[in-house]
Amino acid sequence: MTEAIPHADDASVFVDNDGVRLHVLDNRRTDAPRPPVLAIPGMGEYADEYAWLLDALADRRVVVVDVRGRGRSDVPASGYTWEHHIGDLRAVVEDLDVDRPIVVAFSRGSSYGLGYALAHPSEVRGLVVGDYFARHVGLPAEIADQQLQSKIRGTVIADRMSEHAVRQVVAESREVPLWDRLVELQCPVLVIRGGRKSALVGEELAAQWREALPSVQMEVIADAGHDLWSRNVDAYLAILLPFLDGITPR
Repeated sequence: MTEAIPHADDASVFVDNDGVRLHVLDNRRTDAPRPPVLAIPGMGEYADEYAWLLDALADRRVVVVDVRGRGRSDVPASGYTWEHHIGDLRAVVEDLDVDRPIVVAFSRGSSYGLGYALAHPSEVRGLVVGDYFARHVGLPAEIADQQLQSKIRGTVIADRMSEHAVRQVVAESREVPLWDRLVELQCPVLVIRGGRKSALVGEELAAQWREALPSVQMEVIADAGHDLWSRNVDAYLAILLPFLDGITPR
């Protein structure tokens, strides 16, 4: 059941996934003729940071998900596996009736988006990977402290995300290689990477993407690092919009 929150901004709704309450931004453009977008922020990010995307893509429905432990969503005691996060996306799509979205993901959110596209290939019209691998990364236990102290846009993750959620994401992570499964995708795929040193996808990983999925569209934002848009939203949109517009309703 979807619950509108009267004291929250007009775009906020909450969706239940087996007792975990998930916060979602939804511009509710259900009558828009263009295919909808399902956006997934990265580790330590939250949906409210992506409110600008609702305006930038105002000609289509846009839904931005706070997966468990992020933003205004619940922080359950356990249940932070790759599969649990994919389940969060499924709950949002089903509850809000998002019709075969284009999945637009960022950083670690890309592994959740990729997992969703592989689990439901006929129900995803396109996939945008935000500077990430074709794998769900297993995280060593010692990285939790490092994650909590690392910064996103000047703010440490410890001030952005529950410490418990960070530690559980790490503790329940496991390596899931997906390179060999890319051929199962039934939709166009765009990988956006940054040109600065902080970007994860350098030339070697870009070549690996092309080898595993020859049809992939690979684009670079020269002045961006791993954070693809905060320096220059227009540069990010200049790559994203043509890809979205190239996917027609069907």
